[in-house]
Amino acid sequence: MHSLQSKQPPVTRRLERTTFTTSRLLDFCSYKELQAQTGHAAGEWPLVIVKELFDNALDACEEAGIAPEIMVRVDDTGISIADNGPGLPARTVKSILDFSSRTSSREAYVSPTRGAQGNALKTIVAMPFVLSDAERGIVEIQAQGKRHRITFAVDQIRQAPAIGYAVEPSSRKKGTELIVHWPDLAGSILDGAKARFLQIVDDYAWLNPHLTVTVDWYGSTSPTTATVPDWTKWKPSDPTSPHWYTPDRLARLIAAYAVHDAERKRDRTVREFVSEFRGLSATAKQGLVLEATGLARTPLSGLITGNAVDSAACAALLGAMRGYSKPVKPPELGIIGRGHFEARFREAGCEMESFDYRKVADHDEEGIPYLVETAFGWLGDNAADERRMVTGVNWSPGIINPFRQLGSYGGSLDSILQQQRVGRDEPVIFVLHVACPRVEYLDRAKSAVVVAS
Repeated sequence: MHSLQSKQPPVTRRLERTTFTTSRLLDFCSYKELQAQTGHAAGEWPLVIVKELFDNALDACEEAGIAPEIMVRVDDTGISIADNGPGLPARTVKSILDFSSRTSSREAYVSPTRGAQGNALKTIVAMPFVLSDAERGIVEIQAQGKRHRITFAVDQIRQAPAIGYAVEPSSRKKGTELIVHWPDLAGSILDGAKARFLQIVDDYAWLNPHLTVTVDWYGSTSPTTATVPDWTKWKPSDPTSPHWYTPDRLARLIAAYAVHDAERKRDRTVREFVSEFRGLSATAKQGLVLEATGLARTPLSGLITGNAVDSAACAALLGAMRGYSKPVKPPELGIIGRGHFEARFREAGCEMESFDYRKVADHDEEGIPYLVETAFGWLGDNAADERRMVTGVNWSPGIINPFRQLGSYGGSLDSILQQQRVGRDEPVIFVLHVACPRVEYLDRAKSAVVVAS
């Protein structure tokens, strides 16, 4: 009889798990993340590109006091948008390549500007890569005599974006041209977006009387000339009004300046800060504000206690700034005007006897000025049974209708028009534009605006 031996479990080596670190920046390299950043699925990315680049081009021209002329070209290379502005500085191009931060000259201010997110160009740089099925994306920027070539790929070992950047001389001395090299794999997306793409470009001409724009889609050219080349509006470079801020919003601006100044080893004074606001550029006005608040010769950093802006001091400063400055009148924001809309409706073939234009210029309950302009026209019995709707906020059209929640009116703009027998199948043109320095959006992509009343 054999003795029984107990069986021992095999000896195995214990796994000592290593904690790996991978870059969160890789999140920017996926469909899911870009959809979250832009608020639009990949099929609408050509529309995102044209909207964001138009906004930037118009802002640049207006800041320089130049009547904007924009050229849009779509061909085998991809999407190209060129303007006649001062040209994008090289330092701004380089800031686009830092995907760990947002770069914006709008975000901390309260003013009637077209955009304020600080990530638009970053998403556009990443789009060709994602659409190329993770091969390589290319974007070129020509400005101020330089051609910046940006290649976007992924380092599969480090699991992080691998961005190539090269600069060479360019013949473009005036304005900026940005070329998004569209991947062959995504050709159907570009084709599918054509109708809405061209309509958005046309919408910009409806909402900006000073704009001259030319579109070249694979050799088919369509120009639109400005109706009022010397038209003016509230420019991005115009001082903002203290009447547009809440204490929290002013604290956000103070904090942004504090961080910016600390990085540059300077400390602006409260007087310098106050002088940047509308109605407070005069030394005497600044003195009155400083005397009322006891902040004479105080550095702006003196308003910060620990890791926060002193709320009491901020509120007192805002109160004094408001007290010694005048509110902005709504027309000063920039009225598009009946004459411009009449010209556009006439060009579109409307029966001008049906044309109607209305304007509301007022302040809301918090004293914030706003302008609402609407226009309507009938295209006639022989027109296609399809409504043309132009909607926008602060002179920038929406990729989709932004007025989808109209407060006390109930429902969306589309549902209200349907109730008024101006449905999608009616041969009419309807325009609704709102200008306001403080606009609340429901999403990061600025696709839906909050209208309280």
